[in-house]
Amino acid sequence: MQQTAMTNAFNSFVNDPCVDDFPGLEACLRAKWATIEIDCPDSGCDGLDGFQSGNKISMCVTSGNRLGPVLLHELVHACGGTELDSEAVEWKCFAGNGATAPYKDWDKFKDETSSFGGDENVRVGKYVIWDSETGEVWAKDAEGGKGDRQFQSDDWKHDYPSGGGGWI
Repeated sequence: MQQTAMTNAFNSFVNDPCVDDFPGLEACLRAKWATIEIDCPDSGCDGLDGFQSGNKISMCVTSGNRLGPVLLHELVHACGGTELDSEAVEWKCFAGNGATAPYKDWDKFKDETSSFGGDENVRVGKYVIWDSETGEVWAKDAEGGKGDRQFQSDDWKHDYPSGGGGWI
């Protein structure tokens, strides 16, 4: 039953236009799905909904409205996406339907990304560009610039402290 639920979840989001605006993502998701191992461990999740390591995804949530978002999130990681990429794609596809706000991920967003055009408040992942001050997220276009705006959310605004503990 878990395998069927995950296959249904995958088919639902990979065929949804929500992934179309991120260049190369849909093709990567389909390729990874064909080869990745998925495990549903009974223990070892340590409060996580899921995690990815190499060619294996461990799904700790296997039912309810978090199944699709977590599976997509971990597959984006398997496609080389940063935490910013995984959270943003999850939010775009599942906001209001199982996506969680990225409140605990601000440090990962900064540590795993680079600044955009010298602006430390705008961060670049593999698939997205995020402005921490406005909460806007754009798809990263094929040339590495801002593509179409995917969403703006107050849940995605974050002020980093200046001086000493900030970005620089």
